[in-house]
Amino acid sequence: MFNLLDLLNIVKDYEGAFMTIGGAVLGWWGQIAKNRLQRQRNEIDANNLENEQLKLALERERFLTDKLNLWGASYTMLWERLYDRESVIKDYHSAALSAQRRVNELEIRLGASVTMFEELPEFPPEDPAQWAAQCPPSPQNRDDHHDNTDPHTPRTSSSPLGGRQAPSRQEDHRSAKED
Repeated sequence: MFNLLDLLNIVKDYEGAFMTIGGAVLGWWGQIAKNRLQRQRNEIDANNLENEQLKLALERERFLTDKLNLWGASYTMLWERLYDRESVIKDYHSAALSAQRRVNELEIRLGASVTMFEELPEFPPEDPAQWAAQCPPSPQNRDDHHDNTDPHTPRTSSSPLGGRQAPSRQEDHRSAKED
């Protein structure tokens, strides 16, 4: 049997071999530890990169969603404005037809010759494409930026979208001339 002194003598005699084997084992273990740490760093960096890419994608999505919501609201506002303008045109169209009928009634009552008014176009038109071809926009209306500030049209409301109430007598620039 070996005692401790014999074991120490063997280690002393072969200390170079033991040191080489021990250094190789520790170097191998150190390389494994280094590779494991590098892999963990790479995973952390990849996660950070993925998180950064995800963050950029989310920011881009938020930006595009905000733009889409803004354009949707603008689109809705323009349609509401169009419907408001169409409503005002319908009111004026009805008023013009009523005025023609009233003038003809008064002329018949007074025994005067009946005035033949020009035929008013049908409103709303049944075929908008045909109506647009017959009534192209005039040059002064081509720069209309949907701001409801046409100086020749009486304001129907102080609202930027217009309103459904008829213009008051002071707002109607034709009322003073026709009275």
